[in-house]
Amino acid sequence: MNLKILTKFPIFKRLIPSLYKKYIFFSGNHFVKKKIEGIVYFLDTRYLIDRNFYLRENYEDNLFFRATELIPKNKINYFLDIGSCWGIYSLRLSKKYKNMKILSFDPIKKNIFRLKRMIKINNIKNIKIYQTALGSYTGQVNLYGLETYTPVYSLYDTTHKNIQKSKITKIDNLIKVKKKNLYIKVDIENHEYYFLLGAKNLIKNNNIIFQIEIKKNKLKIFNLLKSNGFKLLYKTSNEIDYFFSNFRVNK
Repeated sequence: MNLKILTKFPIFKRLIPSLYKKYIFFSGNHFVKKKIEGIVYFLDTRYLIDRNFYLRENYEDNLFFRATELIPKNKINYFLDIGSCWGIYSLRLSKKYKNMKILSFDPIKKNIFRLKRMIKINNIKNIKIYQTALGSYTGQVNLYGLETYTPVYSLYDTTHKNIQKSKITKIDNLIKVKKKNLYIKVDIENHEYYFLLGAKNLIKNNNIIFQIEIKKNKLKIFNLLKSNGFKLLYKTSNEIDYFFSNFRVNK
């Protein structure tokens, strides 16, 4: 019986990750390569997301499988992975929808390096990478991470000592598509509202489904989307992740 199956049992769900975390600490063997659903991943299991993906072979599956339902039913041309980290969404979708163009955006150099390695080893042709932060202006920013090995950084956790510099720009400066069906996943650590401010032309010129994490600026985000013709499709029970669209969606 493999780890994926064992971690589904309540008695092992917490025990196995806890024991594996201790193994990593004492052995130092935290970099692993694993093939999941036909894709080879390079994982740094010091970090929770990587560790859980290695053990359970899933990540945000309640959101991910909603995306896999909406993408084919609505003939999505482009998947935009805003805050792609090391590309878990992009990679999982790349072989499932080979004719869909996937655009992955992340500002952190080590995340981009790892994603490029996985694209190469898996011979993936439909992912294009952009190393930049996205917001409402063009310039330079500092991003802050808690641990040295974390793949997740924020503009706002300024007490964290791990600082990475990045350029920042509007997505409207990079993507010029019109009259297409887009699925845009946005998870950028409380900077979602400012990303939307920099996406005015993209929003105006395309049919869009947004999957967006909202922890701050909820009212501003809802009002901005409503003023641009978006309606709420779904929300998760914890009211953090929301789905919106500006066209009639086949569910």
